[in-house]
Amino acid sequence: MRTRQPAARKRGVRLVSHTTDISTEGITCPAVSPRLTEWVPALLDRLRPHTERTIREYATTDPWRTSSQLLAKILPAWQDTEDPWTDDVAEAVAYTRAITTLALTYRDEPTSTRSPYHQQRHANLTDTVTSIGTGRGPVNADLGALAKGPVALHRELDDQPRALTLLLDGDAWISLTDRRTGVRALAAIAVLADGFDVRLVASPRVHRHLSKRYPNWSECHLDLTASRDRSPHTNHAQTAAAAWEAIRDLDTEPGKRRLLGNLKTEYTRSYRDLSNDHAIDVAEGTISRYILDLEDRELVTIDRRGKHNTVQLTNLGKLAVKQCLDDTYELVHPDQRRLDGRLTATPQESTSTVSPRREGEETPTPDEWIATTGNPDADAEYVQWLTGPANAPTTLHERFSTVAHDDAITLVDDQPDSFDDGRVAYLSHTNDETLVVLQWGGPLATLGRLAGALLSEQALSKILTASRLGHEFEAVDDDTQAYPVDRILRRGHQVGWYSDSETTYGAWRERITTVRDRLLAQVGELTDSDDTAARANGFEDLHGLIASATQLYHAAGIDLTTTIRVPDTDTLARNPTQLKDLCEFLAKTVPKQSVYGIHSGYRMLFEDRPAKLCRRLPAEADHDATMDLTMSWVVAGPTITELHDDITGALASELTTVREAIADGTEAAPTLEIPVVDGTTYPAIRRVIDEVAMTHDAQWTPRERQRLVRLCLRSFSPADTHRACPYDVVESLHRALNESPTPTPADIERAAATLPPERFRPDLTPTATKLYATLLRATQPCGRAELINQSGISASSYDRRISAVSELERVTPVHVDGHRRWTTTDTTTAGTTHPTPLLAHRQTTSTERVSSHTSTWASQQSAHAWTALFTPPPMHKDTSRPMKTDSTAPDHQSPPTGTHQPTTIHRTETPPLHSKQGGETQ
Repeated sequence: MRTRQPAARKRGVRLVSHTTDISTEGITCPAVSPRLTEWVPALLDRLRPHTERTIREYATTDPWRTSSQLLAKILPAWQDTEDPWTDDVAEAVAYTRAITTLALTYRDEPTSTRSPYHQQRHANLTDTVTSIGTGRGPVNADLGALAKGPVALHRELDDQPRALTLLLDGDAWISLTDRRTGVRALAAIAVLADGFDVRLVASPRVHRHLSKRYPNWSECHLDLTASRDRSPHTNHAQTAAAAWEAIRDLDTEPGKRRLLGNLKTEYTRSYRDLSNDHAIDVAEGTISRYILDLEDRELVTIDRRGKHNTVQLTNLGKLAVKQCLDDTYELVHPDQRRLDGRLTATPQESTSTVSPRREGEETPTPDEWIATTGNPDADAEYVQWLTGPANAPTTLHERFSTVAHDDAITLVDDQPDSFDDGRVAYLSHTNDETLVVLQWGGPLATLGRLAGALLSEQALSKILTASRLGHEFEAVDDDTQAYPVDRILRRGHQVGWYSDSETTYGAWRERITTVRDRLLAQVGELTDSDDTAARANGFEDLHGLIASATQLYHAAGIDLTTTIRVPDTDTLARNPTQLKDLCEFLAKTVPKQSVYGIHSGYRMLFEDRPAKLCRRLPAEADHDATMDLTMSWVVAGPTITELHDDITGALASELTTVREAIADGTEAAPTLEIPVVDGTTYPAIRRVIDEVAMTHDAQWTPRERQRLVRLCLRSFSPADTHRACPYDVVESLHRALNESPTPTPADIERAAATLPPERFRPDLTPTATKLYATLLRATQPCGRAELINQSGISASSYDRRISAVSELERVTPVHVDGHRRWTTTDTTTAGTTHPTPLLAHRQTTSTERVSSHTSTWASQQSAHAWTALFTPPPMHKDTSRPMKTDSTAPDHQSPPTGTHQPTTIHRTETPPLHSKQGGETQ
């Protein structure tokens, strides 16, 4: 064996551009997209000949002996018999065995001369080598396998770091919508940089995009590694110290701190938006002076090229906000904060969100966090950001947005905790989507909360801003230029409180906030009032205010979803008055949030007042045209789906009361359809899974998705039902996706087992659920004492419930050292992986290595299959390998319908006797 020489240059990532003298030598991988499964296998395939040649230079002895020697150097833990292998270790072992066999056994043998067995074996070995760390390898391991396999091998064997040139696909990176996909790809590049000299070829446009969207990664790799002499693992304490030096003397400048803290976004913000941001609360004339001072400190950059100056944080500014400001914009020394884990810090050891909540940890569930509203009479806000504080669960926005069906009312059976204070409403916003989450408090109070949220200071400061709408609302033009913008808003969308004196953003905002405050003050006075006329006027004004707001959101290109939580559905359903209030609230409110192009749907279909009808833009409806809703709705409560018929009936009654000219066909108008969807059924859960898969680029096959639907229905359905709470589905999928880019059904069930006991397997008794969840989370078989201790149940409860748990599909008894233990096996993924076992492993007995995480390959049969893969081939046909069978039969039953027919207005219907609008529940 040869002696390694010290490397002549440091490994890392270096940006190749016209300003650098870095060559693009070495192995080149073109069209590197954000989806690592599209380029990592190709890169590993190009690397394979070089790896094989390096191994042959290292040793020419028996492949098994050579691979064992290499594993002893690069992966010392592989010989540890005390603990089961993790997936990344197992896949790294498989890679090392496979690449060594390819290098020393098949080095010069032409493919055409190989027997069918050796051709298949060579193909399987090659697949193992090129799929490692992509989530599609032998055990679907993540980037940890890449780090412990080829990266560690080349770091050990290469005298000089081998050059890898990656040509970024600029269009793919810039058009990417799911940031998590890009994070995984950049994490893969960071892992490669630990063993190779990675040269990144990116245009200036792509470089700027990466710097804005992935600032931490760009700071660590693109900005701080431009010099060949710099290490990719820069001392971040020094950078944090620089950020502290730049911000430390702002202790007496609260306005500048608030300004800095409200720039923490990947988008630029204009001076106008900042001066109108109530969270900053700085006069317009002072904003410019503050920004110039922050620019001098190198905390922000100013773009002066456009009509209006815009400002954005620099990398130093982002670090200062992250490390030196708390949630109230007070200064905090970096040493007093726990530094967040960076993308470059051993990405294979990502923090698990599937771990159970430990005793004493302050980690509330999402529902507990939402319910903790605080007291608005003290220091809490009436309208709060859903994902604002640093300790908020990170997937709350997706949790609520994924469940909602577009242009519909979605009913979700859930067990929501009551808000500490029901007057509070939540807002959440992405670039093109806004969510409102509030609690049902009766029709008038709920309307007030909704109006207060949609037109809150938070919404006007961060969502409906001057930059988005335009100084004179020019940004909402539909590009047809058929009408001036003010006529489109006033006569088309029917936006109220927008007169000739309020055509500028500033004037409109001042007027609308005055109206908002006046109406919200009336809500408190009228909620328990017996003055029917005053209440009717209050309903009419609030409906008009909300409809104006939703039309403006729609015109600005923002999708809206409102979630109404009804914690005590049973009491409401038993009270005829309360049930009628909820049904009529939806029937009166939802149709008003309709639109057809630039036209208000309610004004087209329902309005019968001549004065109002005169103030409309001409509209022509296409044949079979339908309207859209400006806002989707979700109603969540313990048994809310049982109210489906009541809600549908109220809607049908309301929607048939169209204007007489529409009903008799004299005037043409589009159809308004408002589906009432049961969000807990098979098709609804399948839609949720498809939505999550698309957002996170999870590569599930149609068969795997079918299995996931059945798994979710089984995991979250009460006894004798086939319905699941979609919130639990979304949360379990997110927890599993944090562990793997494409988790298996077994991974997702293990993630589901970390939910509160009342949410996971409600068909079982609570004690049985705790036992089963403990087994799913266990890393090794558990006996009676371990299960009692870990699940927190009594011995008598264990004795009563273990028989029921043992009958569950995945629970299997094993014997360890003569004692019976329980474990779970992954029966759901059998038959979905490679046709031939690809893992090489020394033979073990089931008493040495049984793990619920690796149960697919932790049996004696699979152990023999691993060793058979690398032992000399038999002279006769090999029939000793166990065939992989699919223990889960295909589901040939057609799924239940679940999605109810929408309530529809047909233009030829003859309406019942029309009553004047503006009644009690308007």
